[in-house]
Amino acid sequence: MYKFLALFNFRLYNPFMYLKELKLYNFKNFGERHFHFDQKINCFVGANGVGKTNILDAIYFLSLGKSYFNNNVRQIIKFEEQAFGITGIFNIQDKTETIQISYQIDKKKIIKRNNKTYDRLTDHIGLIPLVMISPYDRDLISEHGETRRKFVDRIISQADSQYLSSLIGYQKILTQRNRLLKYFAANHRFDKDTLDIYNRQLHQYGQVIYNKRQDFIKDFSKNLKEKYTILSQGKEQVGINYHSELSNKPLLNLLEENIQKDRLLQHTSKGIHRDDFLFEINDKPIRKFGSQGQQKSFLIALRLAEFEFLKKKSQQIPILLFDDIFDKLDESRVEQIVKMVNDKTFGQIFISDTHPERTENLVKKIHQSYTIFQL
Repeated sequence: MYKFLALFNFRLYNPFMYLKELKLYNFKNFGERHFHFDQKINCFVGANGVGKTNILDAIYFLSLGKSYFNNNVRQIIKFEEQAFGITGIFNIQDKTETIQISYQIDKKKIIKRNNKTYDRLTDHIGLIPLVMISPYDRDLISEHGETRRKFVDRIISQADSQYLSSLIGYQKILTQRNRLLKYFAANHRFDKDTLDIYNRQLHQYGQVIYNKRQDFIKDFSKNLKEKYTILSQGKEQVGINYHSELSNKPLLNLLEENIQKDRLLQHTSKGIHRDDFLFEINDKPIRKFGSQGQQKSFLIALRLAEFEFLKKKSQQIPILLFDDIFDKLDESRVEQIVKMVNDKTFGQIFISDTHPERTENLVKKIHQSYTIFQL
């Protein structure tokens, strides 16, 4: 298992991206903490509950503008405090970029780049491509379609600002349409002309999102199959099937055909917000027919495919976060991963682990620069 990262080929594109410093203020369990990072390998070791994963989440926050684990920003503030802050100093294409994220209770979250506040989150997404491999990835298989939609949306959004803008616009109009349907029901009235305006807007945004999801799945599926085939040594075949009602009819037609149903339900029953991405093994749902080992391999292949997609689209090497995965992988799976990525190019990597000795032995075998943080 210790050979997992030792056989990676850590060549970096030049110029390349890496996180130089991280400053935390009242972020989760941390009061004030300042880290200086190595350009290549950084390890956080310590017992469960000391905050290893919280540091990785802070790095994730700097990339995506939100937590990987918690959608309630108030719960991110350290207990009994009123605000939190994260500052990351990056080297991006040989330039120093400072990203600051702050939030105070009952105020708006603020994201700054080089002391200038972003007007829109969409202007930031994609600047720092990043992939996290975490035990929580199992939710992608076990949970409902919303979890898989968010996974796909997050990947495409890092590489395509139009997609992210369309997604935000769609969600805004969807919320307004649902409010209108509730208003109709509460006031016993109906205004088809107003509803038609929302229908057309949803159709326009939805068609863009649908087309881009289709294009994404075609390319992404090839990468996924390639990674999984190597992991399983060709024993099984996997795939992702994009399920959308827009494959049968335009969204505008679906909305018009289901007006009465939507009035009864008081929400929008058709649209790309109902799409799902079906994970399959040997043409069957992996959730039901995949063993635990097969599911683990699928999730690892999924993240490696994400890494390759973002690297290609952004023309930067994404930062890679390994959150407590060494206990989750057996020797055979590690061997196949090593073979698969041995000739690939990786940049900066962050690792969390509960076993200091294991981590120490691991990074010594890599023969690259590294820093270990004992928490």
